[in-house]
Amino acid sequence: MNFKKLLNSVGMLFALLAIIWFGDQLLEHLAKFPTASVSALVFVCLAILFYSVPAIVSGVAWCYLLQATGERQLQMWRVVSIACLSQIGKYAPGNVAHHVGRVVLAKRYGLGMTNTLFTMFMETVWVIVIAGLLALVAIVSVGGRVFAEVPHLPQWWVLGGLVVIAMLAPVLGHRLFERGALWWASRKGITIQSVQMPPLSTFWLVGLLYIINYLILGLILQLIATQVFDVIAGDFLLFSGIFAVAWIVGFITPGAPAGLGVREVVLVAALTPICGNENAIGIAAVLRVVTVLGDGLVFLIGLGLAKSIKNNPPGSSENLS
Repeated sequence: MNFKKLLNSVGMLFALLAIIWFGDQLLEHLAKFPTASVSALVFVCLAILFYSVPAIVSGVAWCYLLQATGERQLQMWRVVSIACLSQIGKYAPGNVAHHVGRVVLAKRYGLGMTNTLFTMFMETVWVIVIAGLLALVAIVSVGGRVFAEVPHLPQWWVLGGLVVIAMLAPVLGHRLFERGALWWASRKGITIQSVQMPPLSTFWLVGLLYIINYLILGLILQLIATQVFDVIAGDFLLFSGIFAVAWIVGFITPGAPAGLGVREVVLVAALTPICGNENAIGIAAVLRVVTVLGDGLVFLIGLGLAKSIKNNPPGSSENLS
């Protein structure tokens, strides 16, 4: 067994233990959860609808990256459909099937493999950077009780600072990113000279789109907390940061399909100080239901888009130019 397989096996074992722990906690506190009301179910349905928005926005961001690397003859909604359809693959064991699925679909629709792989690498790096920034916001916010001497900043100041950092990051890290891309490309057998590096304006636009995505996901988490469990604590920036922390841990855990179990453990740990243990467990459980059903909705959206543009030629008016 090579190291990669061993790492995947350890990750799957960790995910399984996390699922068992979370399931045990859920059953232990189930009787104490509030009875589901009609209004709570309505808000859960709204959360599922909201969850589909980041998937579409991510597809649009990927389209801009592809265009910036030279893939001019493409339809935005076809790219979005590829991103939406491939999302369902993250539930397969190994936590990589959605990446493979995207590559397969991109090849089927005529996208260049070099640009497809390269933009997926850029997307991954940028998403992790944005998630890390928001995670830092959450850590600072939760630690506010410990560092009481640090004055509390209005959330819009924090958001503004986050946007400024996201704007400066590509400028300061452009050379570092190029070196990382060169290392990655050499591992994939890609000649880096054949890839057109996106301009800074594209990195800025994509970064802002990813910030919007995490803010929407944080809003969903806050919606579940306030409207389903009647918990009034924190703001949507804090919830966005907490979601980002859970996402990063789930993403870097090899073998865990869609971060199953792993993200729930992190959410419970992060939400308990502000929502209480029982509410944190319930919020994490409802969020998992929302994300699973939301991914199903995203898949259906992808199918609908694929069918609606099936007969559209590449030179149609829907193209980006």
